[in-house]
Amino acid sequence: MADLSRMLKEIVAAEPDAMAWTNEVAEPFVVYAQNAFEIFATGVTDSMKESLLFRGAYSHTRTMAGLAVLSALRQHRIENGLNLRQVIEGTCLMGYLAAHPGVPKDMSQPNMAHADFFKANEKLLKTALAWVTATYPVIDGDLRFYKSHINRNRSHTTLFATSAVYDYNDKDGYADQRFFDAHDPLETRATLMATGNIINLANGMLILSGRDNPSISLGRLFQQSVEQSVERGTELRAIIQADYVGADR
Repeated sequence: MADLSRMLKEIVAAEPDAMAWTNEVAEPFVVYAQNAFEIFATGVTDSMKESLLFRGAYSHTRTMAGLAVLSALRQHRIENGLNLRQVIEGTCLMGYLAAHPGVPKDMSQPNMAHADFFKANEKLLKTALAWVTATYPVIDGDLRFYKSHINRNRSHTTLFATSAVYDYNDKDGYADQRFFDAHDPLETRATLMATGNIINLANGMLILSGRDNPSISLGRLFQQSVEQSVERGTELRAIIQADYVGADR
């Protein structure tokens, strides 16, 4: 136990170095992801009393978005993907609950059994996902694109996933001594880029929800800030594409 405690302390002490390296190789992308998160985290200024469940979904999604940025900064790409999957589903749940304030009847029955409550809880997410598909197909398509990528590359333990922390080409016997992901500037920039993009999709859902529903209020300059962030993301996408073209040569 003492060895484990010492190891964890060493890991915590090493995090600033990992984050410093990220800032060094990907500063514009760090700024982009952080800015998208800051816009999202301060976007909702008020909501109706009946929108309690929306506030819960927004708070959860905000937390997951913050953790996604942090995990990208400290070189944990798998953790980043898992957090972003929560952001994607949270974005859909936020949109649905903004349009449907109050508590669903099948989740507010007196003396509900635990099994019935969790069944209704699962049903609510499925309902929200289907509703977003029907109501906002453009943003739904973008969310599905990122969710599919995460499911293929980040959500499951594959050999590709393990290669982030295990060097299969190592010949010196230290292949499994790494806690943070291997230094990969291209992957780091792409991860931060995707993080900012997904958070901006959550911002986009807030814009649509604020436009279509009286249940929530957004900051006066929120939409303008989101549009500026999305424009910056478009500029950075060209850099990412050039990076990968250069790497293939």
